[in-house]
Amino acid sequence: MERISDDQVARLAGFVLARIPETASLPGEARRTAAGLRLAANKQIAAVIFHRNSPAERSGGTELHATASWNLLVDLAKIWHDHPEFPADAAVETFDFDSESPL
Repeated sequence: MERISDDQVARLAGFVLARIPETASLPGEARRTAAGLRLAANKQIAAVIFHRNSPAERSGGTELHATASWNLLVDLAKIWHDHPEFPADAAVETFDFDSESPL
């Protein structure tokens, strides 16, 4: 996660959230889909931000979750990979999983 900058986090999070429509204007199933996407994106963003703001002595316990959350956020962003504002330089996956106990 160290190679991902705060700017990359902000740009990718902003890009993803800007692509998900507000639920109030949507009917039925589209509303539920948008609400689910927004909830999933916000949880991934929160996990990454929590890890980045954790004290160094606690960050070891949050790094795996933050790495997985970042990779999921990148995958969400790739839904719109052909969008002209797609932040390709921010949508970089990281695979810093512990090989001793990956999950």
